[in-house]
Order: sequence, then structure tokens, then C-alpha cells
Amino acid sequence: MAVSKFLRDLPINKKLWFINIVTLALAGVVAAVLQFVLIWDIELESARANALVQAGIVADNAAPAVQFLDQSNAQEILEGLRRDPQVLGARILLADGSLFAEIGSKGMVEAADDRTRLGSLVVRTPLQDGAQTLGTLELRLETSNVFRRILSYLSAVGAATLAALVLGGLVIYRLQRTITVPLSELTQLMREVSSGGDLSRRSSIAGRDELGELSCSFNRMIEQIEARSLMLSHELSERQRAERQLEHLAHHDPVTGLPNRHFFGKHLSQLRRGRIADDGLMALLFIDLDNFKFINDTFGHDSGDQVLVAVGERISGLLRGNDLVVRFGGDEFVVLLEHVVDEVRALRIASKIQEGVVKPLQVGSQEYRVSCSIGISMYPDHAASFDELLQRADAAMYAAKQSGKNCVELWRPAISESSSTRFLLESDLRQAMSAGQLSLYYQPIIDLSSGRVAGMEALLRWQHPTRGFVAPAEFIPIAEEAGLIIELGEWVMRTAFSQAVIWNRRHGRLFMAVNVSGRQFRDREFADKVESIVRSCGLAPELVELEVTESIVMENTAEAIRLLQDLASRGFSLSMDDFGTGYSSLSYLKRFPLRKLKIDRSFVSDLIINREDMAIVKTIIGLAGMLSMKVVAEGVETPAQARSLRDQGCEYGQGYHFSKPLSVPAVEALLNEEQSTYLPLF
Repeated sequence: MAVSKFLRDLPINKKLWFINIVTLALAGVVAAVLQFVLIWDIELESARANALVQAGIVADNAAPAVQFLDQSNAQEILEGLRRDPQVLGARILLADGSLFAEIGSKGMVEAADDRTRLGSLVVRTPLQDGAQTLGTLELRLETSNVFRRILSYLSAVGAATLAALVLGGLVIYRLQRTITVPLSELTQLMREVSSGGDLSRRSSIAGRDELGELSCSFNRMIEQIEARSLMLSHELSERQRAERQLEHLAHHDPVTGLPNRHFFGKHLSQLRRGRIADDGLMALLFIDLDNFKFINDTFGHDSGDQVLVAVGERISGLLRGNDLVVRFGGDEFVVLLEHVVDEVRALRIASKIQEGVVKPLQVGSQEYRVSCSIGISMYPDHAASFDELLQRADAAMYAAKQSGKNCVELWRPAISESSSTRFLLESDLRQAMSAGQLSLYYQPIIDLSSGRVAGMEALLRWQHPTRGFVAPAEFIPIAEEAGLIIELGEWVMRTAFSQAVIWNRRHGRLFMAVNVSGRQFRDREFADKVESIVRSCGLAPELVELEVTESIVMENTAEAIRLLQDLASRGFSLSMDDFGTGYSSLSYLKRFPLRKLKIDRSFVSDLIINREDMAIVKTIIGLAGMLSMKVVAEGVETPAQARSLRDQGCEYGQGYHFSKPLSVPAVEALLNEEQSTYLPLF
């Protein structure tokens, strides 16, 4: 910390000099250490190599003496080594480790691997006769001359290195001054200009390096200071413009350019403070586009944004100048109508908006059809505060959704009660899924030609602990809107298919039909999920029947065809439920890989007495036959209806005439009774 503070406060020239000295010193130390290690290793390796050569020669001469155990001859050979002043001692050891001959002081030679010790070098060489090892020669040599050579080399190299460092330091110092001197001059000039305010001074440093560029930049800076003062007023005006732009972005939707929720809240705050006259009624319209998610999922979010822009423009074009339209978020818009005469006028404007939105939209080369659901609340008739006004318009919009979408609802007390009930019911439904309050009932589907039970349709039931039985028509739409239908649908399939496996094992071949919701049908992983559930349950795919409605498959025809073909390719049977009540095109129907059409009960109930219903049923049965499809008639309640359907070629019937939806034990009892296996047709 102290060194860092010391360096921080030094002038740049001294700081650079200090850094250079430290750098050179470190470089010198590192170079000296490397040189010492390198020379030491080279010299010692050279001495060891020479010692091994000398030991090899002596070993070759002494090998015959050892072979014939001529100890005196071996001793003479070793004595000859005394003439070499570097030889400190030598000895010959036999193969068994015993001493055969020796010169030098006792213990002079150590029985160890070849290695250098302080002042001496020991090497060992085997005495061999061919492949036979007769013994070992150990030789100890003095290494003081090696160390002297190492020191002399190091002295010479060290002196050269030191001279190079000194010379380099001088060169660095001279080069450093070419930087520090002009920099000091420039610093002094800046200090004088800053303290004296004399803008006529200029730097005279020349060159194309960074210092020259810095000098030019300093001169340009001085020249621009006066010009900048003249531009100050312009910058202030630009800043104000930017602030206004930021204010606009904060209060307007970036996609449609309409006021956003933040702006709407600010506007309501002004209304609360009475800044706008409160004479007359005000109406709040909560607008939600129907099935807008299809556009985003199918054509992408860019196309969805273009549709939102077009819808926003249409709504704005249908309003008066003092009305406010806001993009509230997602596909929701809010319209505030001030000074409306009465509810009738508000309803008329809402209907005009609805009619304008539903007209075809041409975006690029693609045509879109969008509808909307609108909820209306009036101030002060329906609410005493604007927050409550918004809540009630939202509740009315949900009521419009529940009424079939693409319609307008004016708030009334029953709507809020229904909304509150719906909220509580949604909360209870989430608990019901984990509390075991849900169960499946099964309604038999009968082969009309034999009266035999051909399959079952799984129907979801909810027994609420306090409300009692809750109708599917009441809680299924809530599950759809709350996003619970995916989990609920998977539970239904897993439960129904597992039960089908049991009944097929006990009572023979029976197919299992389950209903598919619109939310499930839009799930890109739906086919994979169904296949996974069927495999885990062990049910044959051809015994699985998935029922979809006309409205579901026609909402997104291209995607519907792709998904239906995917499901059919995996072996599942597909049937169209409530056929005849929707708006399916025959040109599309022939492209759907369907196996069955289910005639809606509305055509079956008056089949005997209504000639038009009879004609529709005959047409559907004939159409299905031409398309190689089977037909299931729903809502069969009398023997006459069953007989008529059979005579016209309808393959299957389903309804209270045969059986109401049954619990699992009741189905078991039905299938176990032999006489019940063939149900009466008439």
C-alpha cells in the first residue's frame, strides 16, 4: 500500500525511471540465475561424461584380472590411476559385493549411484565378460577444477550482462526523455492556461506520435472552448427535446404508438383531482381481441404486432376527438368515452368498434380476421371510483368472452357476482386437482348393429365439498382460461387409458374416447404427450380415440391438419365431435384424417318428428360413408331414434337410451352382466 501511494505521487519522469530500474534489475537477476543453472548443468554433465569414459577404459583393463581372480594385477591397474591428480580413489567390487581391490583412503568411494557430491564426482562401471557381469568399478574424481571453470564462465557472462543492463538503462533513459520532457512542457502549459485563462497560448510539440496528437488535441480543445459556449443554448434546447421524447416513450406504447397503461393511470389521476369537468356520464370500454394468440403462434410476433397496429388505428378512427384509446397490454385496449349521453350511446360506440375490428385486415400479403370482446361500465352509475370502473369493465369483458366471444356486455351486478364466483371456483379447482375431488365417469358407446358395447367416452366430473356437483360446462372454461386444462387433460388421459387397459383385459376389445380442448390442441408437444401417456399405460394406440370439435380445428386449419396427421400417423383414432354445429368446410373435411363423425344431439333429439333434422342426419351419414368414416350419434334417448339411426346406416349410438355416464364400479357391473352386454335397441 505504501509503495503504491509512493508511485502514485511521483512525477511521470521519475515514475518511469523507477520502473525502468526495477525492470532492469529483475531482468538481470533472472538472466544471472538462468545462466548459472545452464553453465552448471553443462559443465557437470561434461565432467560426468569424461569420468564415465575413463572408468570404462579402466574397467576393460581390469576385467581379465577379476575374471581370473588376479588381485595383484587388479591392484596394479588401480595404482596406475594415482598418476591422475583428479582421481581421489577407486575400488573394484566383485559381483557378490565383496572388495577385490582399492586405492585411496578407506571409505573414499561410496557404494551409491553415479552422482556429484560436494567437491567430488562418483561414477560406477560394470566389469563384464561378454554378457556376464564380473563386478563393479567405482571411481571418485575431484571436481574443484569444474567449479573453477563454472565460476570463470559466470564471471565473464555476469560482467557482460551487467554491461548490457547499464547500456540498456542509458538508452532507455535517453528514449524516456523524448516522452517525459514534452509531456512536462505540455503539463506546465495546461497549468498556466487553466490558472491564467489565457486562451491564446498553444502547444509547440511536433510529431506524429501520441504526444504530437495530444498537443494537437490540446490546441483544438482551446479553440473549441469558445465555440462550445456559443452552442450551449442549442444543447439546452436539444436536451429539452430529448426529455419530451423520453416522456412520450414513457407514456406511449412502442408498438402501436397509442397511450399506454402508465399514461392512462396518470389521466385517471387528473380526473380524480377534478381537472376535467365531471358533467355528464363517462363510459369505460375494455376491449380484448379474441384468439389473438393464434396469430402470434402461427405467423410470428412481428405479424402480431402489425395486426395490433392496424386494430389500434381502426379503434382510434371510430372515436371522437376527446375520447381516449389506450393499449392496456398484450391484446387488450381500453377506451374512455367522456360526456356520453347514456348507456345506449356507449353501447352504440362499442358495437361500431366491434364491427370495425372484425372486418378483414390486410397486413402485407396475409389477410387476418380478428374479433373482439368488449365490456362496458359507466361512471358514476356503475362505480364510484375509476379503479372500480376499470374492474367492472374488465368483469363485463370476461362475461362477453363467456357468452361466446365477439360480443358486447354492459356491466350489471350479476356480472361481478359471477366474476367473484368464477375467481373462487378457479381457486377451488386448483385445490380439487390435488385433493382428489375430480373423477371420471364413462358413457358406453354402442354398436347399433349388434347392441354391443364398443367403447367408452371418458367424462370429467367434479364433486365440490360444499357446492356439490359442479357441471363441466361451468368449470371447463375456467380451466381453459386459467391454463389448468393442459394438466387436467393429461390427468384425464392417464386415468382413462389406464382404466381401458383393465377393461380390455377383462371384457375384450373396447376403445376409449377422450375430449381434446382447444388449449391442448394448440400445444405443439400434444402428440408427443399423448403417445408418452399411452405407452406408459400400456394401451394399444388404435384403441385411443381423440375427440375434437369443429370450432377447434377450423380456428387454425393449416396447424390443425398438421397436428391431426401427426396424431393419425401414430395410430390414434380421431373423431369430430358435435359435427354439424360449426362451420367446417367440406374441402377441408376431406383433408382431415378423421375416422369418425359424431352427430350433435341437437339433430338427434327431433330426428323422428323434424324432417329437416332427418335430412341433415342422412346427409352426414352419407357424407361419412363417402369419406370412409364411421358415424356416432349423440343424445339417443328413445328406441325409435336408435332404430331410425341404425336403418340409415349409422354405426354407433350414445345416449341415455342405452346408458347414462357411469362410475367405474357401475361400468364393471354393466360389463359383467351377460344380458347387459347386448343392450336393447328398441
